[in-house]
Amino acid sequence: MSDVRESPHRRSARAALVCAALAAMLAMVPGAPGLRNVAAAASVDLDQWATLDNAWQNGNLNGNNTRYPEGGIVPFRIAVEGLKAGAHSIRIQYDFTAGGHKAYDFLATYNGWVKPPMCSGSGGAISSMCPGMASSSSAAFPSDPFKADGLTVRNAERYSGVSRRLTIWGGTITSISGPKHVGSVNGNSTAEFLVKFTSKGSAVAMAWGGHLAQSAFWNLSAGGQRDGAGEVSGAPWHMRTLQLDGSGNRNQDRSIQPSAIVGELPPFALAGPTPRPQPTPTRAPQVPRDAGVVPPQAPPAPGGPTLTPPATSTVDPRPASDPDPALGVATVLALLATITVVSMLLSRRLVPAARRSRD
Repeated sequence: MSDVRESPHRRSARAALVCAALAAMLAMVPGAPGLRNVAAAASVDLDQWATLDNAWQNGNLNGNNTRYPEGGIVPFRIAVEGLKAGAHSIRIQYDFTAGGHKAYDFLATYNGWVKPPMCSGSGGAISSMCPGMASSSSAAFPSDPFKADGLTVRNAERYSGVSRRLTIWGGTITSISGPKHVGSVNGNSTAEFLVKFTSKGSAVAMAWGGHLAQSAFWNLSAGGQRDGAGEVSGAPWHMRTLQLDGSGNRNQDRSIQPSAIVGELPPFALAGPTPRPQPTPTRAPQVPRDAGVVPPQAPPAPGGPTLTPPATSTVDPRPASDPDPALGVATVLALLATITVVSMLLSRRLVPAARRSRD
């Protein structure tokens, strides 16, 4: 009796069928080794801090949930999930003017005025690294030489005195370039930074602040009219994250209404602990200004007294929800057993067919 052998064509067909079954079953297993970053789509979520609610807000800010003064810092956080470890990029864009008035004139450190907890359970941008996020690192936003109405943003930065850094968890910032200004400052205009970073794993969190333009600088310091964020009326202005790794379908946009702006901080209110040089008795106190522009006396705070930052939130962080490692091992073993059964069934069907063809 001669041996019954499968033809090369039938062996190839069976091998292809087994491989296809294996790939299909592995694709349905959450967290299967080596396939998570391929199967999962990267996502971005953006929150901003509401001072009256004392919570992160995944929607927009208004007078019902927030009070900020001109010169205050609106904190923002993003949670980026589903990344492959390695190099990435994202754009941060903000409305520099809204309706011809200065809105967010520059970006600053997220906790430069209020100090929100990054792992608060409110909002939507809750990182999967919470509640025990690793230590953070940061990089400085480049100073902005852009000039509007005879004044520069760089001097507005000095006038505030606040630190200007982007903070990251789960990765490292490799570069920040910009800002690039687009549009007329007499209407609606934007400024945009390009941020490049590397992620250590599948999740990254970032935080920064939007500085609310001060009328005492824009444009009272140059002898002009009040033109800070408190002068915006009607439509809100926005903070956006755009084009994660060049993709436009993960963009985020959050706005703040003019009703949320009350009062104004004085010059250097957010400066660090290093003391400034004291003015001489024969000279008026100096404030940063552009060459040739003589600032007037500081005006009284509009709309009420200078505000005091609200207390830090005590909202409990979201509990961890890591999968059980033993569950993954059991799932893989079950898959291997299933593949073995499928292979045996295929062999029993194909071998008799080969014998009949030989007979």
